[in-house]
Amino acid sequence: MLELSDIKFRYPKGKHFQFSYKFDLLTPVVIQGASGSGKSTLLNIIAGLISPSSGYLRFEDKNLLKISPSERPLSVLFQSGNLFDHISCLRNVEIGLNMRSRINSEEQFIIEEVFQNLGISDHKNVLPTEISGGQRKRIALARAIVRAKCLGKKLMLLDEPFNGLDFETKSECIDLLKDGCFKEGYKVIIVSHDNNDPKLLGANRVKLENILR
Repeated sequence: MLELSDIKFRYPKGKHFQFSYKFDLLTPVVIQGASGSGKSTLLNIIAGLISPSSGYLRFEDKNLLKISPSERPLSVLFQSGNLFDHISCLRNVEIGLNMRSRINSEEQFIIEEVFQNLGISDHKNVLPTEISGGQRKRIALARAIVRAKCLGKKLMLLDEPFNGLDFETKSECIDLLKDGCFKEGYKVIIVSHDNNDPKLLGANRVKLENILR
């Protein structure tokens, strides 16, 4: 379970948000709401990228607000993808595991498998600037899945993960996430504007207005 209680955050000279909600996470969760309503803000708070002024945030009996972002059990896909354009797609995924040290053989096998399952094996050694937006999105998704598999960072926060994907590719990505939820215990929270996503994922649809206080 992920529990937010009276989480308050205010942007300088901007909007004020207060979040309270309990996510059981037994199935994937799709959060939906109008643009600018606070969906990405909510994910950034959970990820530790911005700090609330009060409240508490618990996941599996741990207070995440007392844990640094790098130590939280999270795999995050940002809406922008956050890929580094000066290094290969493969290296973009590898640094999700380790910024400096070499990847071991087991991790290499998992990375190869994820690239294959997402249909991006041909793009491992090219730069993100040399592929399409939809392919970049899959590289970013691969990084999140690899972190979940290799590091046990199984709370997955995915901000519009399927933007730019055709229906067939999107279905393959969804099947891979569903398989991970069933076999490996991923806990998935997705922000999406697509009203079809909750059904495709077998997810619980949560309106942001039910989280805001």
